[in-house]
Amino acid sequence: MIVAPASGNARPRETINPGQSRATGAQKATVLQDLIISGISVGGATCATNPLDVIKTRLQLNDRKATPGAPRPGLIKTGVNIVRHEGAFALWNGLPPAVARGFLYGGMRLGLYEPCKGLLLAAGQLAAPTPSALPTTSSSPSSATSAPQSAAAAGVGLKVAAGLASGALAAGLTSPTELIKTRLQAKDNTSRGTLEVIRTVVKSDGVQGLWRGAVPSMVRAALLTASQVATYDSVKREIIRAGGGSDSVWTHVAASGVTGLVTTTVTNPVDVVKTHMFVSGAGARKGILQTTMAILYNDGILGFMKGWTASYARLGPQTVFIFLISEGLRKALGLEGL
Repeated sequence: MIVAPASGNARPRETINPGQSRATGAQKATVLQDLIISGISVGGATCATNPLDVIKTRLQLNDRKATPGAPRPGLIKTGVNIVRHEGAFALWNGLPPAVARGFLYGGMRLGLYEPCKGLLLAAGQLAAPTPSALPTTSSSPSSATSAPQSAAAAGVGLKVAAGLASGALAAGLTSPTELIKTRLQAKDNTSRGTLEVIRTVVKSDGVQGLWRGAVPSMVRAALLTASQVATYDSVKREIIRAGGGSDSVWTHVAASGVTGLVTTTVTNPVDVVKTHMFVSGAGARKGILQTTMAILYNDGILGFMKGWTASYARLGPQTVFIFLISEGLRKALGLEGL
């Protein structure tokens, strides 16, 4: 415990517990708290946006059996067709594995971000030269100005690297839940539930088949987490700075809305490749390169942005929900904000 020294005016003594923020009095979250809060945030957001996830999956796959040259339905028409031909409950296909994945994957993806950042920071400090080894230069306005800029650049780079690491690790461990969810949401799905999908995959491809498409899933998760945390933090700081230091709910909504736009654009191409790999059966096994070239050949470069509107319609609100829930839980528990 740190005790602030008393002044001659006999001011009250300030006590600051280890891990406590001097500015707000909030405690720094533990790794377990980060995992649980992140899991609840992503799981809750997944429940709210599952219908849009189903529509996004259908839009990304609508050319697999479509007649060449036929008009492609958009976001609203795809949703209407699903309800008309399959019933409203079809919009909730794949919800159990989606929520399970959201809690596990989301909890690890965002919950492991701070530990990964700490490890990378420690590794960088060990690799950095000692002050005595650095050449001494006279101070100047240019050097004084460049110091904060280089520190800020290093901070952004550290956030991106930590996001890449935590996202890839989380996706690799939970990839089977994503495969099961996508199979259940696909239009040509004939499975009755999660267990039947597992049995079908294991029977045709073995246990390792549950990790089919894991590599593009890991790439997407790495890009998602890196762009998400770096964008949210940067945009939030700029909004607070422009608003005179007000960290309100509307600040979180605005920052997360911009974050959703950035992350959707960054991850959509990988998401299209991943979705195609997840739904291809044992008789049509294709690797990442083959799948990518097939999409490029059939749909052109714009094929990788297929379903972008549905992706943003889902990922935009989902990002807002994730950060609002997370910030709210942290505030309620007396923890530092993101």
